Amino acid sequence: MKQEQLMPLYPMPRLVKWLAGERSCSTSVTYDIQERAVGDVERVRLNARLEEALAGSSQQAAYTGTPVHIRVSLQERLHPEGYIVQWDEAGLHIEYSQPAGLNYAVVTLEQLLSRQGFTWSCFRIEDEPDYPVRGLMLDIGRSKIPKLTELFRLIDQMERLKLNHLQLYMEGYCFEYERHKAAFPESTPMTAEEFRRLDAYAACRFIDLVPNQNCLGHMGDWLSKPAYRDLAEHPDGMPIDGPYPLTFPPTTLNPVDPRSLELIRGMFDELLPAFTSDWVNINMDEPFGLGVGKSKERSDSIGIGQLYMEYAEGVIDIVRSHGKKVLMWGDVLTRHPEVVERIPDDVTVLDWNYDSSISFAEHCSMLQKNGISYFVCPGTGSWSSLSGRTDNMLDNIADAAVQGQKYGAGGLIVTDWGDNGHWQVPAISYPGYAYAAGLSWYTKGNLHREDELKSYLSEYVFKDASGEIGHFLMELGRYYHLENSSLDNGTYLSTLLTRGLKSRERLVEELSLFLRIFAELNGATVNSFKLDFLYHDILDWLEKRKEQLEKLDLQVHDADVITDELRNTLRLIEQAVGIHRYMCRIDMSYTQDEVNCIIDLQSQLKLVIEEFNRLWRIRNKEGGLTTSTRAMFTLLDQYEGIRQTHK
Repeated sequence: MKQEQLMPLYPMPRLVKWLAGERSCSTSVTYDIQERAVGDVERVRLNARLEEALAGSSQQAAYTGTPVHIRVSLQERLHPEGYIVQWDEAGLHIEYSQPAGLNYAVVTLEQLLSRQGFTWSCFRIEDEPDYPVRGLMLDIGRSKIPKLTELFRLIDQMERLKLNHLQLYMEGYCFEYERHKAAFPESTPMTAEEFRRLDAYAACRFIDLVPNQNCLGHMGDWLSKPAYRDLAEHPDGMPIDGPYPLTFPPTTLNPVDPRSLELIRGMFDELLPAFTSDWVNINMDEPFGLGVGKSKERSDSIGIGQLYMEYAEGVIDIVRSHGKKVLMWGDVLTRHPEVVERIPDDVTVLDWNYDSSISFAEHCSMLQKNGISYFVCPGTGSWSSLSGRTDNMLDNIADAAVQGQKYGAGGLIVTDWGDNGHWQVPAISYPGYAYAAGLSWYTKGNLHREDELKSYLSEYVFKDASGEIGHFLMELGRYYHLENSSLDNGTYLSTLLTRGLKSRERLVEELSLFLRIFAELNGATVNSFKLDFLYHDILDWLEKRKEQLEKLDLQVHDADVITDELRNTLRLIEQAVGIHRYMCRIDMSYTQDEVNCIIDLQSQLKLVIEEFNRLWRIRNKEGGLTTSTRAMFTLLDQYEGIRQTHK
């Protein structure tokens, strides 16, 4: 290892001091464990993990000479999650103050052995995190619920990134609530036993598995059922003015109906015993239509902000009755500063923003000024995009980390949502997971380290012998720059696949209306839809990505599945490009050209669906698959209709 090179670690450690000399590790190990550290060493399985890492090192032939002496000592002065690792002529010395710090020292050594092999320049690492809470939130509430084996693997990846907080977001029937299961016969939810197993697995890796259940907005799956529809703020939907008749479906509970709180109380009575965490995320975000339906009279009397807090306090009391503390989204609270003083001291606000053009600074400053405990929550940008939005993700996460640190945020949680069917495959989200982990661990040292991020993904996450996949994944999330679309929180090509085949004029009108509705619902500026789609440039981009994909040589257990998932992702993008071509009649002079385009699209989409279904079933539970693919089958029906018309 050359001393001028960076340590091959991600997240980058806080301090690396290079010492004189170089020596090789050995598969032969001796230990000197301080008596006070014995229990911690056993808890983190230090001996077994280091010996396994030595046996699996990337070096071709293990050095088996002089045994490596490993000394472990406890130093109370260190940060609870911090550690010191020194490698010199005397061997390996690990210092820590709490078991989590010892665990992260082992995580560091495991990665170093995997990526560097047996021969190291002598060094001293002194490391500790910037953010106490470093987390990931994965949406299992929209269509896709991973199998337990996949969630175990996700937790393993989180441990390697030194993340310590996991939430599985729920809004539909994602947990097997016994008293409600008859209303959701099509679902395959997580069970209490699965959550208990997951909770224990996470705890062994110093990850807090936090229960998560939406309690006001985003309750559409529940309110679509006859048994619960009367609990909605708008049981028959909320009419929206516009050029086409539109009714926004019921998604928000009626906060003045006591049965709403009773529903939530019953859900938490079943859900929370499966978790050991001190926290519960009650969400409470985006309560569309709040105060203008059944609760209008109360809202007119006290105001929407006060109405919201009245209901929120009821949910908070339910959580407190279980001896737990509340996490909740801050979108309503930041728009209604008149109720900020009502936020209890035992509540932590989750400030979310997924658009890189909007800084976290204003909200962070306001929350700090009012003495409110809060976390910053950027996003992976993978949802509603097919393959991510790389640069938006990088800038969004960087801004969250920098502003959160400046204004005293207690945590950083990166979110990975499942809007519109949850079509993104896991690999698409990994750059966002890793970048957020790096910046929440040590913001300054990992900021704008794209090359190191790509190397980590290639060498350690996917073990790609070609070294291509890190760059491939980052470039896969950059096609949106060729769309030049005014859509945010998603991409134009993804939208084409989910909205069905229609004329360009109708699509522009619908998307402009969509932007206006959600701007008004979220208190934002109204925008019209604009597009400058570089069709031929995107075709070139697709060919480059296909060529790059074929170079990958992954050495992980699910290498073939990952490659097939990425290949089908490119097929989805190509399908959307074809829809744009058909809609705009690009390179079409005759009716038969249009028919041939539809025939090709139909054939391609059948393959996409076949592969989508196969790959879904490998990683995920069956429930939700039909909902996820509904838009694909709508397109197939439209293609067939056009073919029949031109027979």
